[in-house]
Amino acid sequence: MKVCIVYYSATGNTKRIAEAAAEATGADLVEVKDLAAYSKVMMYIKGAPKARRGEKAEIEPARIDVAAYDLIAVGTPVWAFRVAPAANAIVAALENCEGKKAVAFATSGGVPGEILSILARQIEERGMMVAGTFHITDKEITKGEGMDGLARLISTASGA
Repeated sequence: MKVCIVYYSATGNTKRIAEAAAEATGADLVEVKDLAAYSKVMMYIKGAPKARRGEKAEIEPARIDVAAYDLIAVGTPVWAFRVAPAANAIVAALENCEGKKAVAFATSGGVPGEILSILARQIEERGMMVAGTFHITDKEITKGEGMDGLARLISTASGA
């Protein structure tokens, strides 16, 4: 089963877990950039309110064709207990995703709130079937704890 991990990372933590999962599973990686390019301060001042409202950012790449994949993992940092605007845009940018399996994952400084159910619902609204969700804290990533959790979920979901 061919797997693609599509993610947005503001501080590098989501990138670290996505890269670790890709290395362990052989998945392809697509890193999405938010064209707003927030500083850490502006992430909280401007980005967090946009996340609370469920807004979509302008991203690069603007379109993500996943026709060649059987499973798509979508990753986001938690912003104000919500999906980051760039990750909202990821879900909207997926092309040829209908009928595919998906995994939703998030990184945060602490409690993820309702983010995984929100992201899973967005994915399902695009016609994909969510096979599982995963959350890891920044502290766990820094300590190297639980870094294999996303890879295990992807492997299970893909039948590997």
